[in-house]
Amino acid sequence: MRRSSRSVRALVIAATGGLALAGVTQLGSQAAVAAPVAQASSAPQSVIVVLKDQLPGAPATKAASGNRRAQATQQQESVLAKLTGTAPAKVKHFALGNAFSATVTPDQAAQLAADPAVGQVLPDSKVTLPDTNPAKSAESSAPQAGGGTAQNQDPNAICPSDPAKPLLEPEALTSIHAYSTDGSKAASDLADGSGVKVAFLADNMDPNYADFIRPDGSHVFTDFQDFSGDGPNTTESGAEAFGDASSIAAQGVVVHDLSKFVNEKHPLPAGCNIVVKGVSPGASLVGLNVFGSTATNSAVLQAIDYAVTVDHVDVINESLGLNQYPDASSRNLFQVFNDEAVAAGVTVTASSGDAGITSTIGSPATDPLVISAGATTDNRLYAQTTYAAFPFSNGKWTSDNISALSSSGITQDGRTIDLVAPGEGNWADCAPAYAECRDFKTVPQPTDLESFGGTSESAPLTAGVAALVIQAYRGTHHGASPTPAQVKQFITGTTRDLGLPADEQGSGLLDARAAVEAALTSPGTSGAPAGVSSNIALSADQLTLEGAPGSTQKATVNVTNVGNKPLTVTAGTRSFAPQGTQTQTTAFDSKTLPTFPYYNGTDWAYKKVTFSVPAGAQRLLARMAWQGSPKTVNGQSVTPVVRLTLLAPDGTFVANSRPQGGAATANYANVDVTRPAAGTWTAVLYSAAGATGYTGDIQLATSTQRTVPYGQVSPAVLTLKPGQTKPVKVSLATPASGGDADYSITFGSSDGHQTTVSAVLRSLIPTDNGKGSFSGTITGGNARAVSPAQTFSYEFDVPKGKKDLDVAVKLQDPGTVLDGVLVDPNGELADVNSNVFLNSPTTLLQGTGLQLTDANPLPGRWHLVLVVQNPVTGKQLEQPFTGTVGFDQVVVSAPALPNSAAKKLAAGQAVPVPVTVRNTGVEPIAIGVDARTNAQQTLQPQPIQGSTEVNLPEFNADAPVYSIPPDTSKFTVATSSSVPAQVELQGSAAGIDVLGDLQAAQAGSTVSVATIGEKQGYVTKGVWFADVQEIGPFGASGAPAGHASYTASMRTAGFDSAVTSSTGDPYDQSVDPNGTGGSPLIVSPGQTVTVTVTITPSGKGGASVAGHLNLVTVPTLPTGVTGLPQVGTGEVLATLPYSYKIG
Repeated sequence: MRRSSRSVRALVIAATGGLALAGVTQLGSQAAVAAPVAQASSAPQSVIVVLKDQLPGAPATKAASGNRRAQATQQQESVLAKLTGTAPAKVKHFALGNAFSATVTPDQAAQLAADPAVGQVLPDSKVTLPDTNPAKSAESSAPQAGGGTAQNQDPNAICPSDPAKPLLEPEALTSIHAYSTDGSKAASDLADGSGVKVAFLADNMDPNYADFIRPDGSHVFTDFQDFSGDGPNTTESGAEAFGDASSIAAQGVVVHDLSKFVNEKHPLPAGCNIVVKGVSPGASLVGLNVFGSTATNSAVLQAIDYAVTVDHVDVINESLGLNQYPDASSRNLFQVFNDEAVAAGVTVTASSGDAGITSTIGSPATDPLVISAGATTDNRLYAQTTYAAFPFSNGKWTSDNISALSSSGITQDGRTIDLVAPGEGNWADCAPAYAECRDFKTVPQPTDLESFGGTSESAPLTAGVAALVIQAYRGTHHGASPTPAQVKQFITGTTRDLGLPADEQGSGLLDARAAVEAALTSPGTSGAPAGVSSNIALSADQLTLEGAPGSTQKATVNVTNVGNKPLTVTAGTRSFAPQGTQTQTTAFDSKTLPTFPYYNGTDWAYKKVTFSVPAGAQRLLARMAWQGSPKTVNGQSVTPVVRLTLLAPDGTFVANSRPQGGAATANYANVDVTRPAAGTWTAVLYSAAGATGYTGDIQLATSTQRTVPYGQVSPAVLTLKPGQTKPVKVSLATPASGGDADYSITFGSSDGHQTTVSAVLRSLIPTDNGKGSFSGTITGGNARAVSPAQTFSYEFDVPKGKKDLDVAVKLQDPGTVLDGVLVDPNGELADVNSNVFLNSPTTLLQGTGLQLTDANPLPGRWHLVLVVQNPVTGKQLEQPFTGTVGFDQVVVSAPALPNSAAKKLAAGQAVPVPVTVRNTGVEPIAIGVDARTNAQQTLQPQPIQGSTEVNLPEFNADAPVYSIPPDTSKFTVATSSSVPAQVELQGSAAGIDVLGDLQAAQAGSTVSVATIGEKQGYVTKGVWFADVQEIGPFGASGAPAGHASYTASMRTAGFDSAVTSSTGDPYDQSVDPNGTGGSPLIVSPGQTVTVTVTITPSGKGGASVAGHLNLVTVPTLPTGVTGLPQVGTGEVLATLPYSYKIG
């Protein structure tokens, strides 16, 4: 899974002694704002007017386009009718975006800008639009012509017995019942995706590669466009696009010889031939390149918009994303655009991420309207290539376990993934010209094949099944298309229960055959083909239930028989109870242990250890920890990685740990196995041989569990006639303390199908009595770049009238970086901090405490997210932590501070005011004083990094970075470009991401405005990133050269220049290009210090002054470099009002 559409960029903050931080950007939502109209003159002006109401109730579907156009035209005419003077000329109405263009007088332009129905008034510039024809490249020739595949192939065969009958790949096809090689029923017997159009967002590829040309000569791709700005003919990457396209619609006409792919040390016989086929080879593809060297999130939004409004696709696959905070928001434009696509009738599939099972699901997979896919294992590729220490096995393998790389767990809003699909160990087409198409030779060579996996594979496989479902439904429902909600229901309601926890498997494993059958036989059918089984459809694939700790929560799941015969359905619940745990510590020395040649020919050291699994175990969880501390080898810093492979008692290969950090260690790994065989298992531990590998102790814990019921369902058995729906009531208890738990609600039908509904139970942290507690256990992650190791999400309520909100977390091991993200009821970040603190003005330390504070907190429901950064220390397999949420704990006093309009202070006479501060928290704080007026002003923030003048295409490091101070209610960034472009404004943790009007930019506007604002409360303090992206799609030469100028403004409390302090103002850089960030005073827990504030009044005698002192902590402290959030916001600990009259 590609983690972001934009690369990480460095951020250097002088305020903390040049500490190097990092910022990452992803997608967000758009706020309608009034853009500045060009300087008035007597000449008429050509403008584009964008209305605030973008008609969410009238989506831009083919069927509803007439209704949307009528509503849009009516609203636009209403706005035009209000204008005084001569009638506007050259009026043109738009429907996709509710907007119109016209030539108006300067007075009319001003009237439009003041109209409350108008969102933006933009200049209408004349531009040359880019070529929208698909990119053309020379057609690739097939290495060989396919001549049919092996039928009834040996399930343990890695090469065909007859090279003329190649093996059908990927193995995923049979795992999800899309195809059959043993004569069993499969989806391919019923549908191939014909007539369905699927788009995918990825990188560049050759759409004319031979496996994307049908045997009749027609092309699978109907369109391929570049939105990255690099152009459609670049060859720097390619793996993602080829993998997505292959998973969905590869034709299986190119024969690949694996003997030419594998490493020389692991030869295969010549003629070890395979063909690669997609789930829905009859579907048409639209490829959209969004992963360019300068692409931002705007490129992704443009691609989604293009797919929906130009190509009118039925399905969009998004194998990309980011772990951001908050992870779902109406002001995250990625989510907004996806939701609009769904409203327009488009099914969206999304990969969950590749960061592991420890609550690492990334956006957009957190959106409840998309189909989010985690990953399961397919291990035949490992047998073919000897990956993952496969040679230690007996040559056999099992599949269909949860992949160790699969991002799952629980999201910040209490959801989990929808389903799982194969995402480990499968083949995809590639083309030798592309940089990522390389084989496993000791010196990698260009090739026509790739090993493709991750949830990046799981999502397009799911998209392919969506195409099958849409075709099948149309075929038996008089040509009508199912809604995206129906497609999701057919797919998630027919998954196969793997018997694993709900927060790992979602509803279960994707089943193409069952989903197609459900679509064929669903109510309204004109008749399904003979031999189609009955199925059930469920009203939800997951439930989120919240309440007080230990409270009973109830919900209802409606069960519908969408088949053609009566069904008996049994319902139940599932949790897991411990059966036993074996823990062992073994010494490992990569310099002395025996070695074996790894899949790529390098030598790895290994050690085998054994453990036992008792009879009756229904789950095996293996966890491993080691201390891969950095060391220097041959002048290079390395962090040794250890891998884990599990072999069943008979030697069958079962699973491996799949670390995702490359050479970066996670110091932790886990492997999950369903229904493990009883007996003595073997764990193979392995690391690079020699000095670069690991030497030290490895801890291994192997735990077995059995399933037990939890809660109640009623009725437990129900009989359904064809088309009949009955409710099943569910009753479950929330955890005993603040936090989450997950359970499965199981459904089995008399046709033999077993599926589940996931249930996440969240206990609110109780704050009714002033202080609530919570806890958790840190394990670790898999070192996936730009991803957390683990997250924990909590919710609690803040009453009205509290002076400060205080969160404290205590750890046992200071070596692990833990971030805290405090999200207010508006979705703004009230505080981001970590257990990394300033020990001196230029040095950082890590401690065992983390604290978060927000003065004058908004009343309402708050979220707390704890983020464990990679890597953990590896000193232990798990680390418990405890935390509290409380109020009014800050101790600050300033009795000499004037606080009366009757108090007179002489102009020009300095008045010292001691401010006493006691740190009542659990970690040191670096404090300063931010003196502000009570009146809000419009100020111009100064960039703390980057430039306000940039060349296009924009290089990320050139773009401006702003630091927004407390008390800011609105922040706006605008760009004026020489070519049409869209500006993007994103907070430091990427959860809020607003962009300028896309439709206006597409219509030719060179002015773009993005705004974030709050009616109550304030916008997020600290770092905000700005970017500007040109409008695609782009032709062969890529995005044109140009120039853009940034301007920014903010509505905030004024800075009181009459007030200084001994610490200075940590936020002075926000408005002062010469600001220093002050000299913060570091206060240890329990320590009391005094800050001297000096008021030197200036102004006319008799003038009244009113303001407040914000006691703040230093913003922009690093909170981790391996994933978001990477920088703190700073805190307002307390607000001290002052007032006086100049005497």
